[in-house]
Amino acid sequence: MSTAVHLNVQGPGAAKLIELASCAGACNKDTPKVDYADLAGYMRSLPAWHLNADKTAISRSFVAKNFMTAIAFFNKVAEVAEAQGHHPDLHLRNFREVEVVVSTHAVGGITLPDLALAAMMDAIEVDYSPKWAKAEAERMAAGASGGGSN
Repeated sequence: MSTAVHLNVQGPGAAKLIELASCAGACNKDTPKVDYADLAGYMRSLPAWHLNADKTAISRSFVAKNFMTAIAFFNKVAEVAEAQGHHPDLHLRNFREVEVVVSTHAVGGITLPDLALAAMMDAIEVDYSPKWAKAEAERMAAGASGGGSN
């Protein structure tokens, strides 16, 4: 019997983000930053992601079911990132607390390829901690009804 807990974290428009922008290894100092005024609209397609305080990156955090599922997620992210030629910062704390941070370092901010990469990572199936998944589903539902914030 499987005890895997999955959660759909992709928002409406995530597929369009992927179609719209792929770095394909070409992100550089000439890659345009996303205008801050447009960012809120894009972030609606990425409900699990948050704009960092300095507004130069987006991040997503979750608690994996266990250490092996956290590492399996990192390995899948590595495959996507290599294919895109665009690499996020990956952090693992307390053996299963995952944080992913995405930005285009060359421009010191957020670009369309960052948003596309985030959407691609959201498509990766993760076995979450059941307790965390329940709380996250409630947070996302509250956000969808206007009670949450990003």
